[in-house]
Amino acid sequence: MTIAQRIHALPIEWMFIGGFLIHFGIMYPGFMCYDAVNQILEAREGLYSDWHPPLMAIIWRFTDRIVPGPAGMLFLQLGLVWTGAYLVFQAFFKPYGAKVAAPLLCILLFLPPLLGISGAILKDVLMWGALFTAFGIAGHIKNQHEQTQQFAFLLFALTVVVLWLAILIRHNAFFATIPILSFAIYRLYPKHKLFGSVRAAIPGVVLALVLFVATGAINNRLADRHSHPWVANASFDISGVIKRLEDKDRQQAIFDQLAGALNSKGSVEPLLKAYTPLYWREIFRTKPPTLELPKNSMESQIHGFASLSDQQRQTLHKLWIQTILAEPILWARHRLAVSKYVLGLVPDNSWSPVMMAKDFPSDLEHVYGAHPQATRLQEQLEAGMTKYVEYWFFQPWPYFVLTICLFFAALFRQLTANMEVICLASSAILHELGLMLAAPSPDFRYSHYMVFCSLLSFLLQARPWMAKPV
Repeated sequence: MTIAQRIHALPIEWMFIGGFLIHFGIMYPGFMCYDAVNQILEAREGLYSDWHPPLMAIIWRFTDRIVPGPAGMLFLQLGLVWTGAYLVFQAFFKPYGAKVAAPLLCILLFLPPLLGISGAILKDVLMWGALFTAFGIAGHIKNQHEQTQQFAFLLFALTVVVLWLAILIRHNAFFATIPILSFAIYRLYPKHKLFGSVRAAIPGVVLALVLFVATGAINNRLADRHSHPWVANASFDISGVIKRLEDKDRQQAIFDQLAGALNSKGSVEPLLKAYTPLYWREIFRTKPPTLELPKNSMESQIHGFASLSDQQRQTLHKLWIQTILAEPILWARHRLAVSKYVLGLVPDNSWSPVMMAKDFPSDLEHVYGAHPQATRLQEQLEAGMTKYVEYWFFQPWPYFVLTICLFFAALFRQLTANMEVICLASSAILHELGLMLAAPSPDFRYSHYMVFCSLLSFLLQARPWMAKPV
């Protein structure tokens, strides 16, 4: 029996179970960066900040008691990803030729741009798994002629819960959830016209907003330390506008207000030299410091901007809005400059497209504890992928262009037959646009979900050429 025949004879479920076990085995026990170490320290202490999602640390507190370290979270992350893969296959690929699509979907998850960070314990990877799984669940919602209304509503409710998990884990997942929620509503009440999809989008947006607002309230209650991470984005945006102002007096005037809200003082000149659209923290790294970054803001216990008073935060929030409204063009130029970094259009900007053993923060080892040494296979994979991180296939922009093309290709073909492609591409595009509006740095992991969606959308669009329907 040939290899192809063996694959054809293999039950579909075992293909995905085997893929998960191989993936988990390669990445075991999971890789820890600064974010991960800070989160597990919060989990072990039982006191949570809102710099990272409190829910993730709470989940980790539970898994750490069962399997100390990252392995429990790695199992959850990859378990969600592979559950999503199986559900998506059953919902969207099986009618077009099961045995052809299944190994392709499994191979997709091992491609270097997706594999590179998949073993790191990150809220981005957990969000990816939740969104992927929710998309797969939504695909199983069928009309009343194919399944009972009660079961359809159960699937819809499960889709909403898993999408809410994505937002609770990563607040900017809000943008990505809108098309998936709209798609779930469309599947619940199908209309075979463009108007039907538009009508489904309105309650999808409303429901996503409800989940987003509820998430803010829940995170606020779960957090024991309120670090106010929005202050970083506000300072970054205001500094970007100051940099682009031609009036020196206005530059100094706005800077004085910004500095006053951050317990700082001095001249605007160091800020003008330090600002770069690459990273928000650069404006706090002037020597001598002009804008003061509060102590312990990025250490083993994150306090962020907790030292600012309520009045200072209110002043900064008001200044943020006023600056954007007064100089919308300059703000747009600032965000456009950031977007170029986010999409990888600026040389040498891609942050951590491969996050494995070398990313462990050794300076926090005294509070975290000893971490496992990388296996030989992990070292080889990391070294092999790292060689190519500057190549185009590790940059977000080709995938963003591909996603846009696939969206319009699906839109102008048979609409109802390609609704899942429109949904997935829209989710990726909105997620990336959200980064362009608010990303504080060009970290590759922010765009990881979009990269995945572009490749999966391509597979979905290629279904007619895979095989005849079964």
